[in-house]
Amino acid sequence: MRHFLPTLPLLLLPILGCSSGDTASGAGSSSGSGGGVPAPPWLSDAKILVSGIDNSNNDDCRTGICRHSENTDLTEYNGAIYLVHRTAQSQILGPNSSLHVYRSTDGGRSFTKTAVIPAPTDRDLRDPHFHAVAGELTIKALTRLPVNSTRDSNVDTIAVSTHSPDGASWSPLTNIGPATWSFWRIKAQGGVYYSAAYEDGDKSVYLFSSTDGTTWTKGAAVYTVAVDTPLETELTFMPSGKLLALVRMDGTDAELLGTSGRLRTKVCWADPPYGAFTCPAELDGQRLDGPLSFFHGGRLFVVARKHLGADGRKRTALFEIKGDLEGGAITIEEKGELPSAGDTSYAGVVPIDKSRSLLSWYAGELPKDEGWVLGIFNITDIWQGTVDFSKVP
Repeated sequence: MRHFLPTLPLLLLPILGCSSGDTASGAGSSSGSGGGVPAPPWLSDAKILVSGIDNSNNDDCRTGICRHSENTDLTEYNGAIYLVHRTAQSQILGPNSSLHVYRSTDGGRSFTKTAVIPAPTDRDLRDPHFHAVAGELTIKALTRLPVNSTRDSNVDTIAVSTHSPDGASWSPLTNIGPATWSFWRIKAQGGVYYSAAYEDGDKSVYLFSSTDGTTWTKGAAVYTVAVDTPLETELTFMPSGKLLALVRMDGTDAELLGTSGRLRTKVCWADPPYGAFTCPAELDGQRLDGPLSFFHGGRLFVVARKHLGADGRKRTALFEIKGDLEGGAITIEEKGELPSAGDTSYAGVVPIDKSRSLLSWYAGELPKDEGWVLGIFNITDIWQGTVDFSKVP
């Protein structure tokens, strides 16, 4: 996840004024998106799972929930659904942060906290993603030095992992990636683990691979045009084995916030054994921040942050990737917004039954509908909702 300075650079100033417990509570349920827009017909049971307001007086983010929770993920393991998220006082880097893990045994209707994983004493902890290694539930996360910078510069990122046989007892955080590389979501294909990783400074994206989930090798360059500011890159394996990489590109200084200039996601492809990528196209008009991709019924969906324009407001939205999913031309089509505002996105998904999946995401206070620049410092909540894909047009 991109972080920004506590002392905001001048490029942020024009939009600063754009604001118009152990068992998860499920409080503050809502049926609308940010700004009062009705939720789409395919989304039901949208509600706040972890409340920022309810925890706004807590200053110890290493052991408890604080006002700003973010970076969610979901998975199924041993018949239960697990959720993880980061919590801190804000999105700003710092060791006063932790990951919180929850378990649901009733299909996501309720969650009970099973573990708290504190940040290292001198580093930030964020961007958790689940995967399984040798039959054990595993979380990949990122640790960074609490350095004030833009473009993730000079933060000495290290990808770490922790594993658990039961979702409650977790091993100490262990380094799995080389310094200065931010692993995104780890996915398995043909007995090998893969992750796209972006370099500190958001200068390039490379493919990393591992046969044991612990020792990783840097492989092919995915995208290396530094002036495009490439970072979070979501991998999707096609039925044929072809690999799609969707590269978030933040662009120039003027374009970093997504309020002006180009909104773009680079489309890159690789054939097995993924020794080289070509990047023949871009998805114009959508910059997919914090992307999550998944197939459902043969359709390819992405949940990511949507940028509304010059006032700096954001949403979390569901998109569908259409076209030739075996390396040809593709397009992106928005299907609707989730309840969201302020600082938002970074979703997780897990199937519930043949037509429905549980989604998690985070968002600022909907009634305020403030801009993202304010939202990174303010209250956010962890949300969940159910998507009925039989109703997604």
